[in-house]
Amino acid sequence: MELDFSGVPTVWPALLRGTLVTIELTVAVILIATPLGIAVALLRDHRAGWVRALIAALSWIFRGVPPLLILFFAFFALPFLGLRLDPLPSATIAMSSYMAFYFAEAFRAGLASVPEGQWQAARALGLSPARTLLRIILPQTIPAALPPYVSHATEVLKGTALAAAVAVPELSSAAKRVFVVTYRPLEILIVAAAIYAVLDALLLLPQFLGERWAARRRARR
Repeated sequence: MELDFSGVPTVWPALLRGTLVTIELTVAVILIATPLGIAVALLRDHRAGWVRALIAALSWIFRGVPPLLILFFAFFALPFLGLRLDPLPSATIAMSSYMAFYFAEAFRAGLASVPEGQWQAARALGLSPARTLLRIILPQTIPAALPPYVSHATEVLKGTALAAAVAVPELSSAAKRVFVVTYRPLEILIVAAAIYAVLDALLLLPQFLGERWAARRRARR
């Protein structure tokens, strides 16, 4: 069997539309799950024991249940609660919900790397907790949090393929539709895999740049 990519240009618009949906879903989930993950990471160390227990239980549930089941719950169960959403918003809510708890672990690792004395010094200077977090603590968490955070971000990209199960027309769904028409499944899947690889490389770029920046800072000391 010989590979024949001559038919790819004719189906490229469909693959491009699927790629744009994949990018849209990935960006939306990362933008929503990131602040949620920071909040979860902070609440895991809350003074109130019941808050810590609640967050730990939610983390156990969302990280233990298969993502596809969470996706089905958002799409099929939420209408019973009076919330009817289109496939893309449903997938965004579902993926943001469980990815927030994965991002939280990355941020917890970053927060643990910051000495407690930083919080105490900020309080002594009269800084509010929010200002302390944004201006002092979070910037220092980047070296420790960035590698696992970027790793989870790439999982978001790959996880968008699950959205095809609820009729989101993302890249893998588009690839399946077009190779049924072209009868060249292998070639279409290779092209789709190449697109995913490029998008994955773009997500890994911040980690690469962050590591180079950290290396330059260490070299100056």
